[in-house]
Formats: sequence, structure tokens, C-alpha cells
Amino acid sequence: MLAGAAAGLAGVMAATRLGVGDVQIGSGQLFATITAVVVGGTLLSGGRGGVPQTLVGALLISVLANGLILVGVDPAIQRSVQGVVIVVAIAATVWTQRRRTRVVK
Repeated sequence: MLAGAAAGLAGVMAATRLGVGDVQIGSGQLFATITAVVVGGTLLSGGRGGVPQTLVGALLISVLANGLILVGVDPAIQRSVQGVVIVVAIAATVWTQRRRTRVVK
């Protein structure tokens, strides 16, 4: 119920912002969403993570995206920067897990 209410609210906010309702309004936001979740520390394989960490990741990605827009960076480069951020976040997570595994063994 909460997920449906949040999705409905997001749809209303997006339609209000654009002035038109369209089923494809949020289709370009999936990559930014996944990046925010991974930067927040949620494992792609599942099992660890949480809402507060994801909110911090979303805040960081939003600040990065807004900063790149203010600087005037091309949208293709902005996506590339998000790609680099997600690769670095995944590499850091894998490195941390391997380090913990070695300590435990």
C-alpha cells in the first residue's frame, strides 16, 4: 500500500511539474535510481541495505547531478559520470566484503 501511494504521489508530482500526464514520465530515471541505491550501500545481490542509506545515496546522486547541470556538462557525460560512480561503488563494496571475509577466515 505504501509503495502504491508513493508511486501515485510521484506520478502526480511529475505530471504537475511537466504539465501533462504520460506513462513514460519516469522511464529515464531507472539508472539514477539504481546508482543511488548502490551508492547508499545496498548490495545488488540482496541481503543488506536500508532506507536511510538509500536516502543518503539519493541525496549524493542528486547533488552530483545538479552540480553537473550547473557546470554545463553535456547530458551524455552526466550519464557517464553516473556510470563511473556506480562502478566505483560496486568495486568498493566488493573490496570491503573480501576484506571482511579474509579477517573472518
